[in-house]
Amino acid sequence: MNSIINDIIASYNSLWKIKMHGNTVEIITPVATTNNIFVSVFLTRRGEDFIVTDGGWIDSGVYECKTGIEDPYYQKLFLYYMDDYEIQYIEAKSYIYYYKKISNPKLVPNLVYDLSSFINAVVSASFISFEEKKEREHTYRFRRNATNYMKTLVEDKHLKTNCSIHEGLGLIKFSAVVFRKNRMTLVNYVTGSNESYFVMSLGRSNLNYDMVEKHSINNLVERKITLMDDTTKIINSPRIVPYLGVVSSKEGRISLKWGEKEHLKELVE
Repeated sequence: MNSIINDIIASYNSLWKIKMHGNTVEIITPVATTNNIFVSVFLTRRGEDFIVTDGGWIDSGVYECKTGIEDPYYQKLFLYYMDDYEIQYIEAKSYIYYYKKISNPKLVPNLVYDLSSFINAVVSASFISFEEKKEREHTYRFRRNATNYMKTLVEDKHLKTNCSIHEGLGLIKFSAVVFRKNRMTLVNYVTGSNESYFVMSLGRSNLNYDMVEKHSINNLVERKITLMDDTTKIINSPRIVPYLGVVSSKEGRISLKWGEKEHLKELVE
């Protein structure tokens, strides 16, 4: 039995790989996501602290998954895992980095375990279909069309999509952000395959803008635009109409329907 146990330990240990990137160590773990990508974490030292991060890989798409915070069900699951593993985050170089840090070197293996488990959990969970197929397809189609249209109006160097603008705003991202002369124009897409999804999308957009207006970064925001999907009759529903009035009543916010998208050109220049 001892020889079998030793073989198991030796086989498991052989799966760990190490790569050096200057002063940062990439630890390629034997933990694999459900889409068969081995999880890597990155260890570095800053002063007295040892820091283990995901290297920005979750947010940058290295794990070939969509960890979209837009889905309220997945959002709850994502935040649950962040809290459970006590994960922190910071935005740098346009990506969100998830990390843990500690000053005791003996506890660094614990951080490697926690962060790799967190990455595996949130990446693997992203492949679960939380939304109805009809809603997922409808949302993807409108977001794709809206983003493609934005790209015809704004050069790539001035445009970022699905973008966060400040770490102090948590994990909030905006559908599109236009950068001009140290000023920003924020654009949120609002859509939904039925009334409930449309209301949730609109409410999330308004809440995101509410949070920006309470933050100092609001001084750098030129415009806040809500681009609403009117390709279906849902937008004219008696249940939806009262919510649309809330958007137009907010000072400093502009609401446009997709059929009015030609007005975007003058707003983002």
